[in-house]
Amino acid sequence: MGRVFSLSALSDLCTPARLGAVAAMLLLLAPSRGHAKQGGDFGLGVVAGAPSGLSGKLWTGPNNAFDFIAGFSIVGHHDWIALNADYVWHDWDLIPVKVGQLPLYYGMGVWTRIEDTPVIGARGIVGLEYMFPSAPLDVFFEIGPGISILPSTDFDPSAGLGMRYFF
Repeated sequence: MGRVFSLSALSDLCTPARLGAVAAMLLLLAPSRGHAKQGGDFGLGVVAGAPSGLSGKLWTGPNNAFDFIAGFSIVGHHDWIALNADYVWHDWDLIPVKVGQLPLYYGMGVWTRIEDTPVIGARGIVGLEYMFPSAPLDVFFEIGPGISILPSTDFDPSAGLGMRYFF
């Protein structure tokens, strides 16, 4: 009598792409409390820190967004260009404010730094974002404890203070 289900069949079904697609569907279908933002779903602005440069945010739902940074170094003795991409969740109820909104956000992402030897890594992210009640603007502060993966493994933190305008 043959096996109906084997470990190789399970590994064929559970590819990273399929697991990621299932996770994305569950996140998008999860019940959520939304935000009352001004402007559109895409924000563009500046960030100062490590890295400093352009910051973008694309809302994918009432509680979730992609955050992006294209920046460069302004501190230290190394010159580099960095690209960050994070997926973040927002907690709207943690810090109540009388005017505007102040969600805590947290998530994870990937980054690359282009210097003498290119570096690739992963990071967590946590931040606060103040959303103005009558203008399509936000102000944010975030920290991103990260780790470089290639060419070597090392702790690589980041932080930034910025502002974005939403279209």
